Amino acid sequence: MNKKFRLLLYVGVIAVTLVSCKSKQKVTEIPAANVPATTTTTTPPVTSPRTAPATSQNEVTRSESFRLADGETNNGALSKRYHVVVGAFGNHDNARRLRNTLTDQGHNALTVQNETGMLRVIIGSYDEYSEAKSYIEQIRGSYPDAWVLVQK
Repeated sequence: MNKKFRLLLYVGVIAVTLVSCKSKQKVTEIPAANVPATTTTTTPPVTSPRTAPATSQNEVTRSESFRLADGETNNGALSKRYHVVVGAFGNHDNARRLRNTLTDQGHNALTVQNETGMLRVIIGSYDEYSEAKSYIEQIRGSYPDAWVLVQK
């Protein structure tokens, strides 16, 4: 009797184990899953590129209070009113990296920090707004998001 009981117990445990390992995941049939895909290629019409007039570009000019960022020594640039910004960062390392790259390229770049802690990388400083805008047009190919920062 003892052997029969053990055998029944083993068979019961194995049966429960096999039944409980069954996947509870539902299988969904996709009606067209076995239909081969067809490809069609359409060639878009060839059009000549449009050149937008210079006046249609959005001019970005911001007025902020700022100071030289830590480690900067170019106080002369702060005597100018209009500054061309090519990068804005919350991370000091990223701002310094861009400033170093610009300096290596021969630009007189500097980094300033505004009252909220954002760092602005300045590539040029000017007395007149028209000079700053003219410089932005010159560098538009390399820095399409350049904008003018005015010291409050």
